[in-house]
Amino acid sequence: MMYNRNLEIFIKAAEYGNLTKAAKTLYISQPAVSNALSKLEEELGVKLFFRDKRNGMILTEPGKKILSLAKQMEDIDNRINQVAYKEKYFIGGKLRIASLASLTSTIISKTLKQYQSLYPNVLVEIREGTPNDLTRMVEDHEVDFAVSCAPFWKFDSFSLIHDHMVALLPNGQTAEEINLNTDLGTLIINRPAYETILEYLPRRNSFRSDKVLLVQNPDAAIHMVNDGIGIGILSEYTLRSLVGDVPFSRVSPYISFDIGIFANDLQDLTPVAAEFVKIMKELHTPQPDGKSM
Repeated sequence: MMYNRNLEIFIKAAEYGNLTKAAKTLYISQPAVSNALSKLEEELGVKLFFRDKRNGMILTEPGKKILSLAKQMEDIDNRINQVAYKEKYFIGGKLRIASLASLTSTIISKTLKQYQSLYPNVLVEIREGTPNDLTRMVEDHEVDFAVSCAPFWKFDSFSLIHDHMVALLPNGQTAEEINLNTDLGTLIINRPAYETILEYLPRRNSFRSDKVLLVQNPDAAIHMVNDGIGIGILSEYTLRSLVGDVPFSRVSPYISFDIGIFANDLQDLTPVAAEFVKIMKELHTPQPDGKSM
């Protein structure tokens, strides 16, 4: 069986666990989704979903295995189309990127502007999530690569920026150092930064998690700090990218990490993904003055 429309619909239905949501994403009717899934089940001779009124559509065990293979087929189909397109028009197709929200508005945005001017025929799809979400997307072949914070575990990776956590205090206040082991009141942290802190914070150290206010995006954390709600804990790169040169404080224990790219195999990226990574590396290669391009 070659990758086809019914498999594409199956992947979306499995992703959302809901026929209506899958239909809206695919711009088709709900009966069309239902019909496609029935045809696929009939063709394969297995049941792909259990229909549950409370929990929606639940994959059967064969359905889970077929979903994994279907995603791989989707990836291969994309690669085949890119090779053919490149032969005729140089480069085109679909680019699928996973990214932390803070890096979408900084690293990805900066790269995308130059990339689209060079390759206007490439359809770019960006999926955001936490570091754990990004790991799963790459592992399941849902994206070509991810832009995230280390550790990159078993994946093939390339570091772009060395970064560390800093503290942003309300009302323009500054302090030489903020110690996470003391009672600081409310700490405002975006979720990806929180996961990074937990990963790098020495086991003997801890902070008052009952005083942590988690938000999805660093922009929200910065706005809340400006409103005097608490102390923001962010990466220095993100803070400088979003608001420029503002006063901040050191964080103790010192938490440093790399920001970079990871994939199952960086040497086996699709043509459109390889070109994007190439531009990203060029834009963030340190210059003699210590700055990126």
